[in-house]
Amino acid sequence: MILKDNFKKEGDFLFRYRSYLPLVVIPFFVLCLVSFPQNLLLPRIEVQNFFFLDFWLGTDTQVNFVYNTPLVIFALIVGLLGQGIRILVAGYVPRNTSGRNTKAQKAEVLNTTGMYSLCRNPLYLGNFLMMFAPVLLLGNWLFALSFILAFWLYYERIIYAEESFLTQKFGDEYLQWAKNTPAFLPNFRHYTKSNLGFSMRSMLKREYHSLFGLATSLFLIHWIISVYVSWDLVVAFEPCISVFFVVSAVIYVVMLVLIKTTKIFEVEGR
Repeated sequence: MILKDNFKKEGDFLFRYRSYLPLVVIPFFVLCLVSFPQNLLLPRIEVQNFFFLDFWLGTDTQVNFVYNTPLVIFALIVGLLGQGIRILVAGYVPRNTSGRNTKAQKAEVLNTTGMYSLCRNPLYLGNFLMMFAPVLLLGNWLFALSFILAFWLYYERIIYAEESFLTQKFGDEYLQWAKNTPAFLPNFRHYTKSNLGFSMRSMLKREYHSLFGLATSLFLIHWIISVYVSWDLVVAFEPCISVFFVVSAVIYVVMLVLIKTTKIFEVEGR
């Protein structure tokens, strides 16, 4: 099998299971956690004084851990930036475009406006940032670089398979768009306004899962690190991550009920 055919075969396989990349990363996360220092929880030495009894009893020092707030905020910003990209895609995207199906490649419409005028794979760019956010919580640059490499090798083949399909499906129309549009890093000079207006209902229906997934991954990773450092299952949760998790969980439950029981999120042509 020549290399390009092998790339496509691997890409078609990985395309079906692209949502499971975070599960592949977990063993490497655990390995880094036990092998290298983490930076989510920082040691703080507290000196306990006994006032006038210091002369006889001396002082006692105790090491406590506090959350690295700048690291947490940075991870949240990165994750929410990725979610924001996905929101802009989902709010404008028409029905029957490539990108959200999982079992096989399919597309009846080639979307080249909005976020797709900035780069050819905005959903994957959003996915990268959302998956990179919990990786950042470990505060280990080696693990972060390893994830970037793994993500690129994983999605490179998926993108190749998708582009092979879209080239066969749309021919010169796709090739001309691909020629002027970068694959991953956005080029804002070529922005073209979407042909459709932003649909809040369509966006909510498409993205409530991913928002809850982001919040859950951040919450679980920060809890695992905290348990490992303190050796106690009951830990003090980081407030920003905890609030984000609770809010997203409420949104998820409400959306799930409304989608199952009503049709208010059905939008014609989306």
